[in-house]
Amino acid sequence: MTKALVDSVVSRWAQLGVMLNVREAGNTPDIEHLLLDTARVASANSRLFILAASWLALYGDYVTKHRLARLIGDELEPEHRTTLGFLLEWAKENGEGNGARFNLAIAACNAAADPGPLSDVERRNAAFSRLAEQRASALSRKWGRWLAEFELKSDALRPAEWIAKHNPTLRERALTGGDLLASVLAECTAEAGIIESEAELARRCGASRPAVRDAIRRLRLAGLVRSIVRGRANVVELCERPGR
Repeated sequence: MTKALVDSVVSRWAQLGVMLNVREAGNTPDIEHLLLDTARVASANSRLFILAASWLALYGDYVTKHRLARLIGDELEPEHRTTLGFLLEWAKENGEGNGARFNLAIAACNAAADPGPLSDVERRNAAFSRLAEQRASALSRKWGRWLAEFELKSDALRPAEWIAKHNPTLRERALTGGDLLASVLAECTAEAGIIESEAELARRCGASRPAVRDAIRRLRLAGLVRSIVRGRANVVELCERPGR
């Protein structure tokens, strides 16, 4: 793990409204990839883990659940899926709104094969490790990344109005509650605004072709995407809209 990755993760969370003493990233981050990177660096910064969990508990509707589950399976190393599963389940248990939104992603994670403290510092010291195990919450024991109980840090997060103002492209995610429509938009955005076929979009979203086709239909009605027949494929392309 590099310091550059830790610094990048911190600045991206600052852009999303986590009050950290750093400069914001300047552009709205890819939230799903940010969550993967947060799991990778959490052992070096357990405070960041707590702040990220708090943000998810309050603002989890910004997360696209289908896309996150797919990225966990495709890109996240097994040892870090443990940390992300713990993070997501804590947010589910302590969050507002529909906690079930994280179920797909949690199911893609796995408990640790090598239980131990979440913190690298505690893991490297036998005395600290024993103390961490004694203080560990039930949920952290379940996932095998020991951490004491902690409360939601809402006072360290900016309000929703600030997040929407500084990240206007997230508004559509909030309106769709992070459902399949949001995943379709996020996958198109990640690929410079265009996906070459419905089949590829369904694979990326981890959803069935009929479900993705219905999502595209609804997004077309809202003027957010267009579908273009190109040969034997239906190309899906984002429409230009304010905030992009």
